Amino acid sequence: MSEFPNDLTGRRDDYCQSRQSTLAPGPPGSGLEAIVWPTLEGSMLKVHRHRHTFAPELAAYQRLGDRNVTRLQGFEFPQLLDHDSELHILELSFVSPPYILDFVEVHLRNRPESYDLDRIETESRGQFGRDWPEVRRLLEALMQIGI
Repeated sequence: MSEFPNDLTGRRDDYCQSRQSTLAPGPPGSGLEAIVWPTLEGSMLKVHRHRHTFAPELAAYQRLGDRNVTRLQGFEFPQLLDHDSELHILELSFVSPPYILDFVEVHLRNRPESYDLDRIETESRGQFGRDWPEVRRLLEALMQIGI
């Protein structure tokens, strides 16, 4: 029995079959909103659990691609190689650290109405510690390109 729900592995298998892709051996990466499987073709398949997390992440990767952004403030971004909106799957390139992989909770506008840098800074200082100034610069740079 699979350790992942059948709908995730079924959608993954449908995507692989439609693209003639083969999964690489080894365990997948697992997060709250998606599971990531590497392929033998040198890409990774990010299979989202829900459409509401897939759509904003796809839009963010498309925005990065439209602006030819592969690196920002020293952080590398995977490139969107392909996707399937019905299956909620992104096919992405591999990256090297430091990198950003997760755009599940992004908003594509210059500055969300609820954006409060003081609140974000208070909440994030504990999470990021001494790295917070670098993270803050990255957040501001992403906002400059509408993410």
